[in-house]
Amino acid sequence: MAHPRKRRSAAAVRRTAKRPAAKGQGTLHSAAQNSAAQTSESQCLTLEIDNLTSDAQGVARRGRDVYFVPGALPGETVEVLLDGRRKKVWQTRLRQVLTPSDQRRDAGCPHYRQCGGCDMQHMSSEAQLEAKQQRSQREFQRQGIAVEQWLEPIVGEPWHYRRKARLGVRFSKAEQRNYIGFREAASSHISDIDHCPVLVQHPVLDWAAWRELISGLQGRDAISQIEVIAADNALALVLRQLKPLSAQDQQQLCDFVARYQQDAQPLQLWLKDEHHSQCIFPQHPPAPLWHEVQGLRLNMALDDFIQVNARVNQAMVAQALAWLQVTENDCIWDLFAGHGNFSMPLARLSQQVLAVEVQPDMVASIQRQAEKLALPLLAKQADLSEAGCLQALPEPQAVLLDPPRAGAAQVCEELIRRQVPRIVYVSCDVATLARDLASLTAAGYTVVKAGIMDMFPQTHHVETMVLLQYKSKNRHG
Repeated sequence: MAHPRKRRSAAAVRRTAKRPAAKGQGTLHSAAQNSAAQTSESQCLTLEIDNLTSDAQGVARRGRDVYFVPGALPGETVEVLLDGRRKKVWQTRLRQVLTPSDQRRDAGCPHYRQCGGCDMQHMSSEAQLEAKQQRSQREFQRQGIAVEQWLEPIVGEPWHYRRKARLGVRFSKAEQRNYIGFREAASSHISDIDHCPVLVQHPVLDWAAWRELISGLQGRDAISQIEVIAADNALALVLRQLKPLSAQDQQQLCDFVARYQQDAQPLQLWLKDEHHSQCIFPQHPPAPLWHEVQGLRLNMALDDFIQVNARVNQAMVAQALAWLQVTENDCIWDLFAGHGNFSMPLARLSQQVLAVEVQPDMVASIQRQAEKLALPLLAKQADLSEAGCLQALPEPQAVLLDPPRAGAAQVCEELIRRQVPRIVYVSCDVATLARDLASLTAAGYTVVKAGIMDMFPQTHHVETMVLLQYKSKNRHG
C-alpha cells in the first residue's frame, strides 16, 4: 500500500527531480526527505519490524496499531516518520535503520529509493526469493489451497535481465531541459536516471546522453516515452511522439543511434504516434524482430506482450511442457496466447493446438507464423472475460492459461464444466491465482505441483505456475 502524497508546487517538483539519489542503509526515500522537512507535525517512532506485506513493505505492530514501513526488513529496528493513517493502518517513511537485518544489502543502483522501478534492492537475492515464496504460499493458505508438491523456484540473473521497458520523457519549460526515467515511487513524477542495471546492457542505453540529445531538439517537448525492446536479433528503441518531429530532429536522432551501431546487435529506431509506427533507422526496411523459444523463432511486433526475462521464460516454457505431458493426439488449448510463447512449442508435441487471444493482430500473427513453421496450430480470437467464449471449441485433454493480473474467473467456469483432465495455470498475480484455484479445487481439481519463477528480480512481483488434475470419480468421457 502506498502512502498518500501531497500535491507539490512546480518548484518542489523540480527540486525533487534534481536531487541526487539516496545511498546506503538508513537513508530516507529522497522524495520523503523533502516532504519530511516541510511536515514538522510528523511524529517520529521507533519500531520493530516483524513481517513483510505482499508489496515488500515492512510491517510493525504496537498494540492494535499496524505500521507499514517501505524499505524495512523483518528483524530490524527502525526509526520512522508517521505519514497518516488509512484503513486502520499507519503509513510511514523510513528515517533510519537502527539495527539492520543480516539480509540487508547496499542497493545496486544509484537511483534506488528515488526511482520507482524497483523496490527490493535493499534485500539480498536469497531474501527476495524467500519473501516471494512465502507470499505465494500465504495467498494459497488464505484460500485453503493444498499443494502436493512445491518445486524449487526458477531463477535467472539478478541484473540486466529486462528486455522490454518503457521510460518516461518530460520537458521542463522552467529549466529548458528534459527528464528521462521511470516514475518515482507512489508518484507520477519522472525520476531522472543515467543507467538502469536491470535493463539489458548496450552502450546506446545511456540515458544521460539521451537527455542531452533530446533537450537539444527542436521538438524537445514532443517526445513522451522511450521504449526499449531487446529482441534476439536487434535492439529496438521506440520514441512516442506527441507531434511530428522535423526532418532535422529525425536526422539528429539517427546520427546519434548510428554512433552506437554494433554488428552483433543491430539497432532500430522507431517513431510512434497514435496512428502508426515508422522506422527511421536504419534507412532500409528493418528485419522483423524475433526471439527464440524452445528452438523456434517467434516474431515480436512492437506492441506485443512478451515475458521480460528471456532466461526465466525459457525455463518456464520448458517446465510447462513437461507438466502438461502432451501426446500427439491430445487437443490442447493455449488461452491468453499472446504471440505464441507457449502455443508454438506445444504445436511441436500435439497435432491439435488451439491458441486463443483477444487481440486480432496477434491472432493473425500467430496464424501466419504457425503456417510458416508448418505447425498444426489454429489461432482463434475471443474475449476470455466473456461467458460462453469457449463453448464452440472441441474438448481439450489439457489447457495452458497465462492470464493478465485480473485472473481467469470466467475461463475457470468453462474448464470446470468441461472437467479438463490437466491444467497448467501461469500467473503474474498470486492473489487472483489463489482465488481461481479455490474455484477449481472446490469443483474436484487437485493442485499437484506449484512453483514460483523469479521473472522480476529486484522487485516484489512474482510469477507462479501450478499443475492441476481433475480427480473426481464422476468425470465423464
